[in-house]
Amino acid sequence: MSKVIHIDPDNPSAEAVNLAATVLREGGIVVFPTETVYGIGASATSCFGPQEIIDIKMRPENKPLPWLVEDEYALDVYGVDVPDYAHRLARAFWPGALTLVVKATELVAPEFTDNRGTVALRCPDHELVQELLRASGNAIITTSANTSGQPPAGSFSELEERIIASADLTLDGGETLHKTASSVVDCTGPEPVVLREGAIPASSIMEAAHTLAN
Repeated sequence: MSKVIHIDPDNPSAEAVNLAATVLREGGIVVFPTETVYGIGASATSCFGPQEIIDIKMRPENKPLPWLVEDEYALDVYGVDVPDYAHRLARAFWPGALTLVVKATELVAPEFTDNRGTVALRCPDHELVQELLRASGNAIITTSANTSGQPPAGSFSELEERIIASADLTLDGGETLHKTASSVVDCTGPEPVVLREGAIPASSIMEAAHTLAN
């Protein structure tokens, strides 16, 4: 079984953050809490990590993995032709439980995009994950830490033993804030399209996308 470390998600120790960041930089797999649900992640620069995540989760190969990023500027680093409303949504809800799907730049390898050439980005509102992003120096490719088709884990106790055993490191931060997945918005067209209503209501998303333009 992989190593499990208990952490304070609001004030994680430097030792825990540095260990997890080292695992990520070396291409390993880390399970960690976010404000939504527990995630299983690898560095965006890892050659093997993303495929390991797909294998562990038993996720369909044609379903790309979302990326966790530090801030709104990532939309224009990893995205191209990003509409203004996507930036308005990021300013309204990032950091937070909103995933934005945008057309990907060449910095995003083809294996991380869908058949439309898009990438899903989220800036998490979680101190641990923000510190991991800074310490590892790269975006983190992630998905919920559960077998595909099973409910996501809103607490450490809900994590499947198989998932923990498959990871190189698991950070036990107790329960997550929302205990539900992020909302997902397609930002590739002239209007936002809510693909999944999660922690943020669809009505709030659409209101922010339109009213904040004024």
